Amino acid sequence: MPTFRYLDDLLYPRQLALHRALLRRLLPVWLLLSLVAGLVVWQLESAQIDHLVLNLSADAVQQFRQSNGSDFWRLPAAQQQARLDQLLPRTAFVGMRLFDVRGQALAECWREPIGHASLPAAFPDDGQSRQQALRQGDRIYVQSLVPLHDARGQRQGWLQGIYRVPPQTAQAIAHRLRDTLIGVLLVIAISTLAIYPVILSLNRDALRLSQHLLSSNGELLRVLGSAIAQRDADTDSHNYRVTLYAVALAEALPLPPREIITLMTGAFLHDVGKIGIPDHILLKPGKLDAEEFSQMQQHVAIGLQIISEVDWLAQARDVVAGHHERYDGSGYPQGLRGEAIPLTARLFAIVDVFDALSVHRPYKAALPLPQVLAMMQAERGSHFDPQLLDVFLALAPALHARYHQADTATLKRHISNVIQQYFRPHR
Repeated sequence: MPTFRYLDDLLYPRQLALHRALLRRLLPVWLLLSLVAGLVVWQLESAQIDHLVLNLSADAVQQFRQSNGSDFWRLPAAQQQARLDQLLPRTAFVGMRLFDVRGQALAECWREPIGHASLPAAFPDDGQSRQQALRQGDRIYVQSLVPLHDARGQRQGWLQGIYRVPPQTAQAIAHRLRDTLIGVLLVIAISTLAIYPVILSLNRDALRLSQHLLSSNGELLRVLGSAIAQRDADTDSHNYRVTLYAVALAEALPLPPREIITLMTGAFLHDVGKIGIPDHILLKPGKLDAEEFSQMQQHVAIGLQIISEVDWLAQARDVVAGHHERYDGSGYPQGLRGEAIPLTARLFAIVDVFDALSVHRPYKAALPLPQVLAMMQAERGSHFDPQLLDVFLALAPALHARYHQADTATLKRHISNVIQQYFRPHR
């Protein structure tokens, strides 16, 4: 027969799985922080680098002014190119262009080709000097737009000077930016690693608390189910047996672990509504008359009302509401049929009837196993889901041999093992 499996690793992470779960949460945070911090550092460093290279180009502008470059507008057009050719070697510029006050080019001179035709020459409206850092591949240039004035201070034109940051300086700038970014990313990584043990410890504490709560919930369900069962039976063994039968059938199908927990919750509480049924009906040794049976049927509605008061008991609803439904639609309280009946209710109906037929009740004697199996087979497709019944009938002899004659203490031990397997994460 199938054995109850430890499903902790499916419901709760083991130590390795806990590490993986934490890493799945921390890595996106680390990547996001690294991205944000990297962008911020890049912008700040780029601003500082631009400021640095602009200061370097300011020296070239000063050299131009000291070379009487502002006299361009006084020279005839034919001499402006020659004068520009003379001035360029005296400055740190790699290229210069002269414009009139309307922005028309008058002359230009270059030490090296840098694709200068595409360089922007947007003259500021306020007539003030402007500098702009430009990057072409691994080279850094600074464009300086310098206004040219006459002796009376009237602007006569513009000079566009292109300064190239020395290669060693550009390389140092690139290294500085790289090192700063690496440093920031390392700090974030180290910080993340430093808080990892703290988060891990908190998760372990939460896991231990969850373990305690889950185990307590399972034991509470067992005790509550036992108290309910003792109202209409000599012992609480019925609840233990039907729960063990139900879990064995669910594992044989197999059902997902969380659905098995739902099934177990319903199995423990399936008859909770009988608390509200009068003793003269609940304990009547003979067959109930129509009125009494109608009152007995109310235990389903009473049970649903009881479990609705507690959120975590709501998962028992399908079994509590549907374990008296019949596959052909002749059951109660709703007369559901076929797969309209929840799976856990269809499953539990089989094991509930199996145990009811197999044991002594005040109104009936216990039936031998072959007769029980024959009676249930006769209800295939009418009372029971055919496919579920076929699976259970294959398991029934072994389950009957193991649990039917077991005393309450033995059944309680088996139930406690199942609770630990399904309601308690592995240590």
